[in-house]
This record gives sequence, C-alpha cells and structure tokens, in this order.
Amino acid sequence: MSTSTTVEASTTGAYRTPAFWERLWRMSGINFVVFFIIAYAIYGYQPQVGAAADALVKFYDGDRTRILIAAVVSGMAVLNLLWFAAALRTTLADAGQDGWGAAATASSAAVGGLLLLLITVGAALAYSIARSGNHALTSGLNDLAWACVVLSLDLTRSR
Repeated sequence: MSTSTTVEASTTGAYRTPAFWERLWRMSGINFVVFFIIAYAIYGYQPQVGAAADALVKFYDGDRTRILIAAVVSGMAVLNLLWFAAALRTTLADAGQDGWGAAATASSAAVGGLLLLLITVGAALAYSIARSGNHALTSGLNDLAWACVVLSLDLTRSR
C-alpha cells in the first residue's frame, strides 16, 4: 500500500492577495520618480545639439560605464511608470471612468516608448558607436536623443 501525500500551497500568504499587488502598483509612481532622479543624477549633462565631435566622444566614450548604469536605472523608472499607469487605469475603471483610464494607458505607453528609445540611443552611443570614429553618426544620434527629450516632455505636458 502506498499513501500519496500532496502539499497544498497556502493561499493566505501576503504576496498572494490582490491588495498586496494593488498597493505595490500604486507605489510604483513614487518609485518612478525616485528611479528617474537617480538616473538623471548618474547620467550627467548630455552635450547639446550640434556639439563638437570631441565633446561627444569625450562624454559618451569617457563616461561609458556611468551612462550604461544610468540606462539600467532608467529602464526601471520606465517600468515603474507603466505599472503606475496600469494601477491608475484599474482605479479609474472601478470608478466608472474607463475613457480616462484608456487615455492614461495610451499616453503612458507613448511616453514610455519614447523614453525607451532615448535610453537605447544613449546606451548604444556609450557602448560602441562613439568610439567607432564615425562622428557624423554620433552627432546625428545625439541630435535624435535631444529630439526624443523634447517629444517626451511635450507628451507629458499634453496630459
């Protein structure tokens, strides 16, 4: 004779309740601000549009490690922004404001996409493009990064 024993997972754990996840998603708005400020402080001041090739190479190649660390922290900021938008959408849907929830989701996705593009361009410049010696490409991507900054700021103001 053999007896079968099954272990059942406890459903009363703190991490299994919807309230835990809802609280975590709502806190992600604060986490977004914290990660964004930390990333901004680590990243430093990016050269302006039309900067000299030497200044671009000095910034992107000379401070490569710092820029790549800031890219990871910025990615966490964008992730928390999208989590917060999901929590906001849920709260608005519960209040009967589905249209506003959809608008919050769409606008956060647009801003998140532009921020991810900005992070990717900065990381690519720091990782290998700036040191390749192609100054025209480096300058063009730096100008594209500034255009993404302007567009993301414009999208956040239009909310």
